[in-house]
Amino acid sequence: MKPKIGDVFVYIFIILLVGLSFIGLKTMGNHEGKLMVQVELDGSIIESVEMPGVETERTAREIRIDAVDGGYNIVKISADGVEIMDADCPDRLCVYSPSIKNPGQSIVCIPHKLIVRIIGQGTENEALDDTAS
Repeated sequence: MKPKIGDVFVYIFIILLVGLSFIGLKTMGNHEGKLMVQVELDGSIIESVEMPGVETERTAREIRIDAVDGGYNIVKISADGVEIMDADCPDRLCVYSPSIKNPGQSIVCIPHKLIVRIIGQGTENEALDDTAS
C-alpha cells in the first residue's frame, strides 16, 4: 500500500513535534548555571529573581506578597538562602519552614496559595540524596 501525501505530512509533523518537545525540555529551566527564585501565587508566577551569590552581594532582599484573600507573606532572599520571614496565615507553617538554597527545594503556604521555589542548574558539590556504590 502506497502512503498518501497527507499521511507523509502527518508523519513529518509528528516527528517535528517530538523533536521540538525534547529541545524544549532540555532548555527549560536552564539559566546558564544561575539559580532563580520563583514566586508563584494562586497558580501564576508573580516574581522571578536571580538568587544572589555569596561572592557578589551580602545584602538581603525582602519581598512582600499580598495574597488574594487579603493576607500577606514576606519573603527574604539572600546569599544564605530563601525563607519566609512573616505571614498572617493561621498556622504559620511557612514561617517555621527552614530556609532553602538548592534547586528543586520549595516553601509552600497553603492558606495563601503561595509557592516559593528555587530553579536552575545545581552545583557539583551538592550532597547526594541516595547511596552510590
